Amino acid sequence: MADTREKGLQDYRKKLLEHKEIDGRLKELREQLREQTKQYEKSENDLKALQSVGQIVGEVLKQLTEEKFIVKATNGPRYVVGCRRQLDKSQLKPGTRVALDMTTLTIMR
Repeated sequence: MADTREKGLQDYRKKLLEHKEIDGRLKELREQLREQTKQYEKSENDLKALQSVGQIVGEVLKQLTEEKFIVKATNGPRYVVGCRRQLDKSQLKPGTRVALDMTTLTIMR
């Protein structure tokens, strides 16, 4: 009786260890999947940018409001422009180089 109980406990402990190992591997694989997904989405965005209409290179001169910036285009003129929603506006400091959409003059990247 005690022998079967001891064997049952050993089997239980062994299964617990296996479960922990498999759980750890699952977490690693989920993290890898998250990284791969992030890399895939970045590649997709880069590909879309390459396929899109040409863009104008400019430089941020000043932030007027939360959404509006003064940007000097490389071809000369200065524009008051908006910004794409997905961009982190905290990175748009004076002197930052940006890409402007050719038709709407929106900061794209």
